[in-house]
Amino acid sequence: MSGVQMIPMEAIVKAASKVAFLPILFATINYFQNDVKYTGSGIIDQPGPSLLRKYDFIVVGAGSAGAVLANRLTEITSWNVLLIEAGGDETVQSDIPLLSANLQLSDLDWQYKTEYQNTSCLAMENQRCNWPRGKVLGGSSVLNNMLYSRGNKIDYDNWFLQGNSGWEYYDVLHYFKKSEDNQKLSLSQTPYHSIGGYLTVSEAPYKTPLADAFIAAGREMGYPVRDINGEHQIGFTIPQGTMRKGTRCSTAKAFLTPARLRRNLHVSINSHVTRLIIDPHTKVTTGVEMMKNKKLYTIQANKEVLLSAGSINSPQLLMLSGIGPLQHLTEMGIPIIADLNVGKNLQDHIGLGGLTFLLNKEVSLTQRKAENFDAIMDYASMGKGPLTVMGGIEGLAFINTKYNNLSAKQPDIGLQFMSVSANTDIGVQLWKAHGLNEDIYNYVYRPIHNEEAWSAIPMLLRPKSRGEILLRTTNPFEHPRILPNYLTVREDINTLVNGIKFVVEMAKSTSLSQYGSLLHDIPFPGCAALPFLTTAYWECMVRQYTVSMNNPVGTAKMGPKWDKTAVVDPQLQVYGIEGLRVVDASIMPTIVTANTNAPVIMIAEKAADMIKEKWLKMKPWL
Repeated sequence: MSGVQMIPMEAIVKAASKVAFLPILFATINYFQNDVKYTGSGIIDQPGPSLLRKYDFIVVGAGSAGAVLANRLTEITSWNVLLIEAGGDETVQSDIPLLSANLQLSDLDWQYKTEYQNTSCLAMENQRCNWPRGKVLGGSSVLNNMLYSRGNKIDYDNWFLQGNSGWEYYDVLHYFKKSEDNQKLSLSQTPYHSIGGYLTVSEAPYKTPLADAFIAAGREMGYPVRDINGEHQIGFTIPQGTMRKGTRCSTAKAFLTPARLRRNLHVSINSHVTRLIIDPHTKVTTGVEMMKNKKLYTIQANKEVLLSAGSINSPQLLMLSGIGPLQHLTEMGIPIIADLNVGKNLQDHIGLGGLTFLLNKEVSLTQRKAENFDAIMDYASMGKGPLTVMGGIEGLAFINTKYNNLSAKQPDIGLQFMSVSANTDIGVQLWKAHGLNEDIYNYVYRPIHNEEAWSAIPMLLRPKSRGEILLRTTNPFEHPRILPNYLTVREDINTLVNGIKFVVEMAKSTSLSQYGSLLHDIPFPGCAALPFLTTAYWECMVRQYTVSMNNPVGTAKMGPKWDKTAVVDPQLQVYGIEGLRVVDASIMPTIVTANTNAPVIMIAEKAADMIKEKWLKMKPWL
């Protein structure tokens, strides 16, 4: 325009980033998208009055499983599908890998909390752990740290040995590969990976020197460096994640965006399913009730209702609809339709938060390295730079402790190595997400605020403790009661403490000690009376700073007909009920030795083929 002087983008960012990092980052991203308003997955919300009275399939929940189902089922053009999601669409912020912790406790999160228990979460606000779950298109694949880990061959072979035919490792490997578009050539050419799927998998394009030091430390500790999703799992690796060109590749982007223009797919967002409609006499599922814009809609399903609401919402909805433990439903005044073990068998990965090591060189991912002009421009214009580090996690390892068998092929501890410490401004979001008491944070970590550091979370991979989900009330908008029963089995404590001791020894390796790597030694409140670094001290700290790794599973257990604790059969159909399947992490009989996002996508891929096989009378993969 005549008479108007254009101000260089560099000058704008340099001046404004001193004031507010996030607004300038978002503005810069929009600048490089030609000022087009961010539209997330591109999904068009179906207005309530435009919803059909009947669909062939209704999918409840558009998360890691539901988005996959919606895509795969609408491949059959003669079927119409309604996908219902309680939340809305993704945001600019949810795309940015480094800022994943900022999303927890936001509008994209259900903001669940566990009930009080005296064995864990003792340093959290009100002694209750936060349990983030995605309330958004893409579900928890929008909130998580994006790590792509499938688990161990033995995980799935054990499912098969428990009577779940079709779920052994070489059956499910096909479905992991079906989704995958792996960007690393050396992996995509192996029998364990593939290209061309909807889900982009890649490494972060940026790493600090600590990433290589972690890998070298693994070798010093006697572990190989390998593809942890390949033939063998145990070892160290630079992790891959669900990342596309440096940004998050949620299941909404991967599976819903390509299907968004299909005429046989309707999506209803900001819509809360309140009840499954099941005939109490015939035990046939005929549809759902849902609330949208304060109006109640009844939608019928010609073929099936597919419940993909996750390990908390799925059992809640089943119980509200009369499917669950007889005694509990009777206490809640809910007429029983099927007496099943819904809500039981709850398992989750947990770890120790706040395990921090101080450095004497500028090698970690600090605030000034991530929040500056160069970092903003690298990310916004090229999808590169420190903002692409997945939740600050630069290393991943799977190891054995003495409580496993040091030569076992199925690990019992996982390690997440973070170049972003809990004592940096970026890491502040971590303790807020964990729910750590602010007074404790200020006492322990504030004194070393913004110092160079790394941290690691040892993760209990195969917990023996079991929890449950219970209804709080019969109001579908009330959060259910979450009783994880963490650390109620002695072996869980022993294993996790040995994982902590491994990290402490790893910090003494030549590769990490060259940067200092001295353990932060302010005793944790509640444990200060115990001798520092002893088994008793670590046990105390684990019970204080217990961190959920956000992998709840098992609350609608899959099992054969003779397994009286099973809720669904190996085809994921609810026992005794026609036209209803559960397709999400809740069907896992036992938790996998990995983060659960990739396995849940696999479960949905396999479920879609089982549904096609039933209704098309064919094997669609042949």
